[in-house]
Amino acid sequence: MKASEVADFFKNLTPEVYTRQTCDGFKFGSESKEVKKIAVTWMATMGVIREAVRCNCDMIITHEPTFYNHWDKTEDFADDPVYLLKKELLQENNLVVYRVHDGWDFYPNYGILDSLAKQLSFQRIAGQADMIKVYVIPTITLGNLAIKVKDKLSLRGIHYVGDPDQEITRVGLGVGSLGMLNNLRDAMEFGADCLICGETVEWWTARYAEDANVALMPVGHSNSENPGMKSMALFLQEKLPVEIEYIETPDPFVYR
Repeated sequence: MKASEVADFFKNLTPEVYTRQTCDGFKFGSESKEVKKIAVTWMATMGVIREAVRCNCDMIITHEPTFYNHWDKTEDFADDPVYLLKKELLQENNLVVYRVHDGWDFYPNYGILDSLAKQLSFQRIAGQADMIKVYVIPTITLGNLAIKVKDKLSLRGIHYVGDPDQEITRVGLGVGSLGMLNNLRDAMEFGADCLICGETVEWWTARYAEDANVALMPVGHSNSENPGMKSMALFLQEKLPVEIEYIETPDPFVYR
């Protein structure tokens, strides 16, 4: 199977994505390369690339940028030693990198948002805004919800805004960077008393949540989206005639 045929699979899966400007597509390597094994990961970090090489992968499917900016533009990095080191590693091992972001965030059942909900055992939807869903859950204190989320996502640490004794009955879910003020307010429109997200902004969303007495729980961008990429690996194994290797992208932060 050629890399271009893998790309065609995704274009046929979510054709609407490719009719507008999108960050999805080839980021490195030859589209004509013959592919026998694909690594699926959240981000093609140096560590992930080395693991893909160790696993004898020919192609990497990544959710996030490879070259440190949303569009993977490399002009500003032309002489950057970190960029050059990553580029050299990809070239030396003749790897192809293809990004699937816009087409996977909200893909039904297997996509990023739905996979996180499944990982957290959230099932009953109370409402859905532009990019977040609100779930009704059995009453639980915020402190115990944090423990549950930490356990379900195998987090090394967790923090949140709010009173640990506050009772939570509705949770908004916003993956990745969907922890912005508009996402929080969207969740509140459906009665959410907590928003679980990947990343947020302390001076903005966190302080609004504090003043509104609504809980906010950022779990980390990669932590919130890894379940969706693991689901992609399982999905592709059923759909493509090549071997699929899921490679977890670890949380970059150290917790004390």
